[in-house]
Order: sequence, then C-alpha cells, then structure tokens
Amino acid sequence: MSISEETSPLDIHTVSRGFYEGFNPVVSMTTKLIVVLLVVALITYPQEAGESLDYLKTFTLTYFGDWYIYLMASFVGFCGLLLVLPISGRIKLGAPGDIPEYSTHSWLAMMFCSGIGVGILVFSVSEPISHHAVNPDIIVGAVAAQSPQSVSSSLRFVFLHWGFSAWTCYALIGLALGLACHRHGQPMTMRSAVAPLFGKLLEGSVGHVIDMISILAIVAGITTTIVLGLEQICSGLSILTGSTFFSDQSGNPPLTALLTALVVAISIAIGSITSGINRGVKWVSNFGMMLAFGVLSVFALSGSAGWLIATFFDSVVAYFQTLPAQIMTIYEPTSATGLSQSEWQSAWTIFYWAWWIAFAPFVGLFLARISRGRTVREFILGAVLGPTFMCFLWFSVIGGSAILMELDGTAAGSISDAAHAFRIYETIHLVMGPGFDTVMELTIVVLFLVLIVASTTAAITAIKSIGAAGGTLAETPTHSMMWAIVIAAVTGAVMAVGGVQSIRDLMIVGAVPFSGIMALMVVAVSKILFDAWRADSVRI
Repeated sequence: MSISEETSPLDIHTVSRGFYEGFNPVVSMTTKLIVVLLVVALITYPQEAGESLDYLKTFTLTYFGDWYIYLMASFVGFCGLLLVLPISGRIKLGAPGDIPEYSTHSWLAMMFCSGIGVGILVFSVSEPISHHAVNPDIIVGAVAAQSPQSVSSSLRFVFLHWGFSAWTCYALIGLALGLACHRHGQPMTMRSAVAPLFGKLLEGSVGHVIDMISILAIVAGITTTIVLGLEQICSGLSILTGSTFFSDQSGNPPLTALLTALVVAISIAIGSITSGINRGVKWVSNFGMMLAFGVLSVFALSGSAGWLIATFFDSVVAYFQTLPAQIMTIYEPTSATGLSQSEWQSAWTIFYWAWWIAFAPFVGLFLARISRGRTVREFILGAVLGPTFMCFLWFSVIGGSAILMELDGTAAGSISDAAHAFRIYETIHLVMGPGFDTVMELTIVVLFLVLIVASTTAAITAIKSIGAAGGTLAETPTHSMMWAIVIAAVTGAVMAVGGVQSIRDLMIVGAVPFSGIMALMVVAVSKILFDAWRADSVRI
C-alpha cells in the first residue's frame, strides 16, 4: 500500500550547524523572542501590562468560557468511545511488534508526576474545604454549607475538575502524537498530531505556527504550576522555621521568598533534565510517587477509615451519576445574593479547563514519547482511568480528612479559616499532632519541590522536542538550561507585576489558541483509526 501525503513523514527544516544545530530556527528563536519581549514588557510597563492582562482574561472568560466547557466535554466523550471500539485493542502506538519501553509502574509514575502532581498536592485540602463552604449546589440552596450533606456535593465538584476531563485532555494529545509518530514515523513535534489532516502543508509556516502556539501554551501552563508549588513551599518553610522571610504579616509569601525558591527549584530542574529521561526524570518521578503514596498512607491510617471509605464511594457514585449533565452545564450569570454559579464556574471550572489545556502540550507529548508499544485501549486505560482513580482516592482521603475534622469540631474552623497555602499544613498539624507534624510538613515541602522539578523537566523536554522538529539533538544540555532560565524569567516577571493571580490570568488567556489545535486533533485521531479499520477490513 502506498504512503499518502497525509501520512508520509514531514520534512521539517532544521539548521545543520552552529548553536541551533538540529533545531528549526523559526520555531526556536521566535518563541524565545516572544517570551523575552513579554518579560521586558512586564518589567518596563508593569501597570499597563497588568491592565492588559486583566482585559484579556475578561475577554477570554466572556467569549471562550463556553468553548472551554464544550471542548472538554467532547474529549471525555471521544475517549470513552475509543475505549469500547474493538480496533482500539489491536492498534498500537507503534508497529505491531513493538513492546513497551518502560515498566507499567515507571510509566504510570512518570505520567502522574509530570501531569498534575503539583496541583493535586496544592489543592488536596484547599479545594474540598472551599467547595464544602461554597459550590453551585450550596449557592442555589440544594444543600446547606459546611454540613454532612454537602460532603458528597463538594467532592463531586472536585472530581469534576480532576477526573476524566483533565486526563482525557492529556490522552488526546498523547494518542494523536503516539499514532502519528510511533505508527507513521512522523517527527515528535506538535504539528505531527494534525499531519493526517494537513500533510505536507505543515512543513512550512502553518506547521511553524502550530509548534510556536504549543510552546507558548506550555510556558503559560508550567509557570502556573511552578508558582502554585512555590507558594506552598514558602508557606511550609515559614511554619518549619518561623522566619518572616517566608511569610508576611498576612500569611502570604513575599516576592523575595518566592523568587529565592524559584531559583532553587529551577537549578534542580536543570540538573534533572540534563541527565536525560532514563535517569533524572525517571528517578525524580519515581521518588515523587513514593513520597505521594507515603503521604496518602499516613492520612489513611490516621483518619477515620470507615468514614473516608464511605465518603469515597458516595462521591464517586455522585460523580458518575451527574457526569453527563455536569460536564455540559453552563451556569447563568445571575444570583439573588452573593456569588453566582457562573462566577463560581469561572473561578474554578474555567480556570481548571484552561490549565489542563495549557498543560496538555507537554504532558501529551511526554506521554506519547514514553508510550511506544501500548495499544490505544491500554493507553487510554493507563492515561485516564488509572490517574482518575488515584485523584479520587487522594482527594477523598486527604480532603475528606480535613472536612471530617471540621464537621466533628476537631478543627474548629482552623482549616477553613486558614489561607489557601496553609490549609494542608494546618490539616497535618491536627492529624499528626506535635512532633510528628514537623516530619510530615518537611516531607510535604520536599514533595512539592520534587513535583515542581518533575513537571518542569517534562515541560522543557517537550519544548526542546518541538523546537528541534522531534530530532535527537533536542537533548543538548545548553538548550535545556536556556529554556529553564526563560521559564524562570517569565515566572518571576509575572509574579512581580501582579502576584499569583496574574499567573492564573496569563494561563487562562494563553490556552485559547492551543484549544483550537486540540479540536483538530480529535479529527486527526479519528482519521488514523478509521484508515486502520478500513485497511483491516480490506485484508479480511
């Protein structure tokens, strides 16, 4: 059978010598220039930059909020359909004889830690506690705030944000790239994910734009992750040391502390990424998974196991019962008093959907890179069902423990009244008691650092692969260090202008262009699988 133009490998121009040897100069240099200009604008015109970012965020929420919701819902439906198709059990991300390069344990560890490892720790207590006080059900009076009846409701909304929607978003890109690159020999760069649709057209400016948008989305997503993690590290260090350097009078980490922690985290990330995926990245991810399960075990053994298990099952049942309607719901922007359902949805759900989309380019590319030899069905099961179950268990045990202590009076409001970045540490103090809590707090600080490093190294790996048109010369340590510095610079600049909130706004805006590319990937994956099914039918 002849190879069509749509499936024949793309010939993407790369430089043959010099500093950018092996890299596409348009993609690599232009994206760096755009990010550097952004940093310069933020530093030179901080007020104007802040106002512009706020305007763009409002514009995005107004005109693209509904788009985010429908798009993410389509990812869930699409992956669910692929899971039950018979051909999904036969088609591999690679040649028929390929076998997985990594063990299932290492594969899942690298996927989980590089995916949303930082976020799941950042929001493990804060989000369930927040939803226990305010969520759409509470806003309309369906359940009472901070009551036993609102436990299942609060975790159901947590599961909405951390369940199938997040992981199908990542799996879609992993599938599109895995099928295109491992099965059809396309280069491991983002434009290859839509090669079945555009073919050789992607060798020129169209492909360059797709790759540049992907890199910029990665930068927006990873900066958000880094800042959220740094905020938690500084809060933990302020508790452990009692130093005002890590926390001001209102309990917020000052910019100096955040920048110091940023330098430390980026320095470790440089060491990890320059050692390669099979060494630094793999070891860091496995270590992070080990620490995460250790933390989970401590909470499970220290809490009321029976209540936590019942809460887990009740919340999972509630999630599945309401999932079809919930993922398609767009709340009206009206409320008699206080926060409206629409405002809550913008602050939580739209934020998450934009975060997952911005995160998806490098997580999806990373998943594709480590998943050669997996069948489509095996990939979806591993990339969606496994992490979703882990997220549900994590939030039920850790977040559920915090809610239980508020319900039975143990916390007496100390967790819910604590600042966002301190809630997990306050929960640890109540669960562990004096003495042992210090050890666990230190463990949490280390785990945050490990997960930041794992996510950053995965992001840089993806950025280099895209910039080098999927070539092996993307492994050069110099470019790893350059991108680490660039990411650190934009992170520090945005924090200096508007703090943590500005980072969130940047990510919400930055995810819009790439969301359109992801919509095309649904069509591209469908075409690859349909062509494979048709070829099987012809042979039969």
